[in-house]
Amino acid sequence: MRHIIITITACFTFLFGFSQTFNTEHGKSFKKESEKDIYSIVFPSPYGFMTLHHLDNVMMDNTKAMVLTKYDQSMQAVENKTFNLPKLGLRASDLKQVIETNDQLIFLSTVMDKKSKKHQLNAQVYTQAQNTVSDNNILASFAIDGYSKSGFFNVAISPDQSKFAIFANMPFEKKSNEKVKVWVYDSTLKLLWEQSETLNYDSERAYNEEVYIDNSGKVTIIKVTDEYKKTRKSELLSFDGNSVDTQTLSDIGFMPMASQLIDVNGKPMLTGFFWSGKKAMLKINSKEGQDNDGAFLYDLSANKLIGIHKWSSTLNAEDLKSLAIVDVKVLGDDIYVFGEKQLKDSEFRKTGGTMTTELDYFYTYGSSVIVNMDAKGTLKSFKPLFNSMKLKNQQKEIGSFTALNLENGLRVFSNYNGKSSFNSFFTDNEGTFNKPRVRPTENSMPTTPHILPKTVVAVKNYGIVYYITKYGDHYWLNKMTW
Repeated sequence: MRHIIITITACFTFLFGFSQTFNTEHGKSFKKESEKDIYSIVFPSPYGFMTLHHLDNVMMDNTKAMVLTKYDQSMQAVENKTFNLPKLGLRASDLKQVIETNDQLIFLSTVMDKKSKKHQLNAQVYTQAQNTVSDNNILASFAIDGYSKSGFFNVAISPDQSKFAIFANMPFEKKSNEKVKVWVYDSTLKLLWEQSETLNYDSERAYNEEVYIDNSGKVTIIKVTDEYKKTRKSELLSFDGNSVDTQTLSDIGFMPMASQLIDVNGKPMLTGFFWSGKKAMLKINSKEGQDNDGAFLYDLSANKLIGIHKWSSTLNAEDLKSLAIVDVKVLGDDIYVFGEKQLKDSEFRKTGGTMTTELDYFYTYGSSVIVNMDAKGTLKSFKPLFNSMKLKNQQKEIGSFTALNLENGLRVFSNYNGKSSFNSFFTDNEGTFNKPRVRPTENSMPTTPHILPKTVVAVKNYGIVYYITKYGDHYWLNKMTW
């Protein structure tokens, strides 16, 4: 009889699916030192994590501090480290990128100085085990005459994070061609190669270029010309330390917009969203956003477009504009592309009916979509995600979403519909999310705070996720387990 009961129970589990319970506990509340402070969580482990916080790149008195705090598994602070980004002359560097390895954070920052006639990219390495920060390493530099003709630095990281590329556009020169420099480093800051090129394009004050590096160290840029015209053209330029190869990427009915380099079973590929070029002209600073007509997959190793798929009737395609790639998950032969409409606008703030010199910023997140393709570029599904949400100024930190692959399913953390949400996709194990409940003050009623989606991180090979929540001006560290 006992055997029969077990069998029946197993059958019901199989038929109705297994529902995992995801529980969250939170630490003590804290307040930011400034509303412009940006928080992230790094080094997640079963034994705790660290937070990194710093002011957004704003004009300051020549000091830009990075603050690292170590927390144990009960979310109690146990260690601190504060250091400043390097200076050039009297100017402090702007944070460009933070690369996280197993035990280190590589802080890449840029700075220019008219008196020194230099524009340079710096690297400082924080080592977790010793709680130390290295001296500054200048990884790339070029000469400038002034701030109006200072050139640009872009940084790209390989999918396996073993290498990164620095791509520099030299300062604008009239009646000349575009000049670029490329440096490729490994995660120990060893220079693997560098290259200087004069390209067959006019020198400009600004360019539309996206930079990528694959796991082998090959650097590719997507260069767009005639950006806001029907003659818009996208080309692939590949650098390997010795030469540059140019291939046409766009075609009739295919104008790639947002894209990302991914590694699919050892092959570098580009995926993202495209515009057909047929519906309408692109508009500069469009309030509605720029058109997107579907998703694509491009095999870089074969220089071939292997998947191009227009939106289906199941989607609210009219609002899938100005799509940004929030994330791409490659799980075996399945590719999941998460796209979201993202717009930013601003206007001068009014006080008592009078216009001031201060700006209010407005952000739109959504509509959003999940595109599922296989490694051959075949479309498996379009799945609508969330409708639009609009936020103002610092409220942008609760916007957008984060996707994680947990317990054999894709889990999306967000605040759509005005509250913290945990949604499951492509799984029979839907999961139950026990949301954190907090009291902002001793006399407050319990409430559910908002998730800061960009702080959500998982511990590899463990049933633990860390993230930060907020309610009003109060913030909490959280630990989700199952």
